Amino acid sequence: MSPTTEPHSSGSGRHAAPNTTKLPVPAADFDERVAPWRNRNVVICVIVTTILALVLLNCGDILVAIIGELFGGLASLTPASPISIGSTIGRIVAVLLCVLLLTKLFRLTLPDLGMVRENRFGTWLTGAGFGFAAVTVVYLLNVIFGALDVSFTLKASELWVLLLAAVFFAFQGFFEELLFRFFIIPAYAARITVAGAIGLSSILFAFIHINNPNLTVFGMVNLVLYGVVFGTMYWRTGNAWFVAGWHSGWNFVLSMLYGSHVSGNALPGSVLSSAPSGSELLNGGEFGLEGSVLSTLLGIAIIAWCVKTKPASDTGLFTRRTRSVSTERRVN
Repeated sequence: MSPTTEPHSSGSGRHAAPNTTKLPVPAADFDERVAPWRNRNVVICVIVTTILALVLLNCGDILVAIIGELFGGLASLTPASPISIGSTIGRIVAVLLCVLLLTKLFRLTLPDLGMVRENRFGTWLTGAGFGFAAVTVVYLLNVIFGALDVSFTLKASELWVLLLAAVFFAFQGFFEELLFRFFIIPAYAARITVAGAIGLSSILFAFIHINNPNLTVFGMVNLVLYGVVFGTMYWRTGNAWFVAGWHSGWNFVLSMLYGSHVSGNALPGSVLSSAPSGSELLNGGEFGLEGSVLSTLLGIAIIAWCVKTKPASDTGLFTRRTRSVSTERRVN
């Protein structure tokens, strides 16, 4: 693809004008996300960030549990559901505190973490729509092939459950993306190639799911793969809202609309119930559709599209330290 296909970011400032050609959302050269990390050493960029991401993940989960207990009288959507008003508030607080800590501790701006100012909510909704469409493709193919037994289960009195779950998943997806994509991938990429950064973060992302119920070898492979999917998506767009929206839309639709397990976890209160039937290769078994070979093929297709449409003038997957960053640009 010609470098002139999309406008290239200028050197006049750290955050150039958004790049929108061929994408439904504002996008930027990924080098703008890596720039704040250029003059930091490997200990900070790789070791400190990795440890901090894992610590913040666990602290976030503890905070969610504590706030959930404080709102014990408003416990769960259903008796068996981990989603409650308290856990949703806890997830919101965890995201806000993490953003505050990362920006202050590493002197980052919100755009440094991919949170571009242009059309934030619309971009998030676009990402959620793509997540909805992607998981629906996998789901419908399973239905067509007879790999799922589907029944309607939602009660009229539980309609409010969907609204609360939508808010919960909006912040749950953003929390994971913040730590394992928006924060550590640019930091890693300042010391190694972008491909290496995406690969390392994807292994770390899969590792945090190691204790999930019903985890299979194929499920673990897909967890790594979808770490690469979201990492490549972030490299392609530089836009946190789009990537987080996709992740949240996927999780919400998979669990609360179609009633499939999400990474092995079952959530009651869904519109449909979809029990695996027949080939686990297609339906992922008790791990859910994220362990399906159809999800694998979809993930590979998304990665291929991101690579194919990335402007030649932007940061390459195997490029390390693509350009020097002047003192004026390193305002952080």
